[in-house]
Amino acid sequence: MKYLNGVKIIDIQIINLDPSNTKILKSNGVVGYWVNYRHSLVEGCCYFIPYGGQTVELFKNYSVETDQVEVINVTHSNVLKYSMNYHAELDAYEVIGIVSIISDDGEFIIVSVYDVNFGISNEDYDVSNIKMNDWVKIEIKGLTLWDEGIF
Repeated sequence: MKYLNGVKIIDIQIINLDPSNTKILKSNGVVGYWVNYRHSLVEGCCYFIPYGGQTVELFKNYSVETDQVEVINVTHSNVLKYSMNYHAELDAYEVIGIVSIISDDGEFIIVSVYDVNFGISNEDYDVSNIKMNDWVKIEIKGLTLWDEGIF
């Protein structure tokens, strides 16, 4: 596993890019590109933000952090096995992982699925009933992968 400034970084490979489908993300105006990507757990689609506005290269490995636009649901899981599934028809991901971090005030959790982390705050979804090491299923929309410029 790799870390950058204490944040876990995952490795992906871009396998397709739709240059006609871009989106300006966040208030800083960075451009995200709609891509198909491959990770050891899943192949899916999302917006990808290249480091420093660099050109996106197909089949190149990238080290990225995750972000999401919307948390649809967070529930306890009876399944105690890591998984990450992309549902193209909904442009949503269903993820099962373990709660690896809870902020001191209980307002923020990180759900880990092997080397992939998803941060969820009480602003996104009520996480007050979630405890450390709980297995949870989360459903998210608008996955975004941010290139950290390591490769």
